[in-house]
Order: sequence, then C-alpha cells, then structure tokens
Amino acid sequence: MKKTLFISMTQLLLYSCNMSDSVEELPQGYKAIYEGGNQNRLIKNNKLFIDSGMVDVKYNDTYLLISVDTTYSMKPNSIDKRKLKYFIQDLKQDTILRGISYQRLQHIIEKEALSDLDITQ
Repeated sequence: MKKTLFISMTQLLLYSCNMSDSVEELPQGYKAIYEGGNQNRLIKNNKLFIDSGMVDVKYNDTYLLISVDTTYSMKPNSIDKRKLKYFIQDLKQDTILRGISYQRLQHIIEKEALSDLDITQ
C-alpha cells in the first residue's frame, strides 16, 4: 500500500511540475517556451534565439514582435515597458532578429498599422 501511495504521489508531483510549462507554436518554425519568471525562451528549428527573459511575443503573417526583460526579474511582466528590450522579425524576408528601442517600436507600430501587435502596452 505504501509503495502504491508513493508511486501515485511521485507521479502527481512530476505531472504538476510540468503543468506550468507551455509551448506556443509561432510562424516560420519559431516556438515560444514559457517556463515562468525569467525562464521564457524563443527558439527556431531547435536553435536558441532568446535564452531567457522573454516577456511577450505577438505576431501576424508579416512580423514577429518580442519583448525581453534583461534585469533577470522573477516577475518580468511587472517591469516598466520602457525598460524592456524589443526585437522585430520580418517573417516574409526571414531577416535576423534585430533589437529596437521602445520609441522606435511604437513608431513602427503606428507606421505599419500594427496596433494588434502592440507589445508596449
């Protein structure tokens, strides 16, 4: 009986540890891996693009926008949006991720009519 209880509790514990992790399939082979806190990552074809601190990712058919907290906070969603690093990926041309400032991203969002992808709010 003790052995059955131990096995059941171990399985529940292992299952609950994995419940907080999630993977979001993105266009062009990108994947957002959410492990909580500052452990969120962005990969493409099993290559690491952002190794930790990813806060948010939004996309459409043309662009992939990513925000990253570089302070290693355990609560990256509470960091002031102006202090985050931002990256934009042109999915049509498959250009390399390039960093842009908060102000520049807001300008691009307005210019390209990307309000549905606004990760600065």
